[in-house]
Amino acid sequence: MLASSELDKIKHSAGKLPLFVRHVAPHGLHCEVIVYFPPEAKSVAKHYLATPCLMPDESALTPL
Repeated sequence: MLASSELDKIKHSAGKLPLFVRHVAPHGLHCEVIVYFPPEAKSVAKHYLATPCLMPDESALTPL
């Protein structure tokens, strides 16, 4: 599945709330896309079954 269509759905669900992504490619060609939800987006995060984590390094994030 392409991540862009899922990311568009998540972004739409969040409205104007800021979301951030990080692309991780541990095995070369294919990457994993991780979405970080700020505390204000808790209800959106719950909808997508996100789990809490420590604050990520901001330099590795891209605004969604």
